[in-house]
Amino acid sequence: MSAKRLPLVTICIPTRNEERYIGQALFAIQRINIYPRYEVIVVDNLSSDRTRDIAKTFGAKIIENTHVGKLGLSRHMCSLEARGEIIAQIDADTVLTPLLLYKTAINLMKQKLGIYHVSHYYYDANALYNLAAHYYDKYFRKPHKTTGHFIAYTRELYDYVQFDINAALATEDYKFGEDAYRRFGSKIFKFDINETVLVSARGYKRRGLLRELNYLLREA
Repeated sequence: MSAKRLPLVTICIPTRNEERYIGQALFAIQRINIYPRYEVIVVDNLSSDRTRDIAKTFGAKIIENTHVGKLGLSRHMCSLEARGEIIAQIDADTVLTPLLLYKTAINLMKQKLGIYHVSHYYYDANALYNLAAHYYDKYFRKPHKTTGHFIAYTRELYDYVQFDINAALATEDYKFGEDAYRRFGSKIFKFDINETVLVSARGYKRRGLLRELNYLLREA
């Protein structure tokens, strides 16, 4: 894919009191990612810390979502505001790897897919957590089981399948993939086990490893 024909990628980051993580996420987009055509939109949900100030220092566009806990609404608002042909939803604790947006553009534009997502590695967890993540991604994750650490999709797809603005907190990512699967089947998905994003294990640590394994197996 020639540089002149690279599609614009809109990177969406929903936030609420993410001052601990948002800086590294935006630093990775600017300094580690090598894909040149992107924009960043942060949809902030009434943060009371320095989240918005940090995002502004990196040049991100800020949108406010005043409905507390409506994560699906944040992702939907960003999708509507996005100018890119490709929209990539990430979490505030996600760290992009250098070639990921190139791989995303190639898969969604040249391979004519609708949704592209990748495996994950915990940068702040021990080997047991990462072993569990690896085995879940490799052997149990179905292609339509999309998770918020990285979901990329085409603007064209979003005209037909959208984030549920009323989805329960932290379920909007799976529901988006399930809704797309019900409408179009598995042919529009690619889960790329060979590509990875780095994410925090903060939520999984709160639940504990055994509870997390049980949860993943139920979702498989």
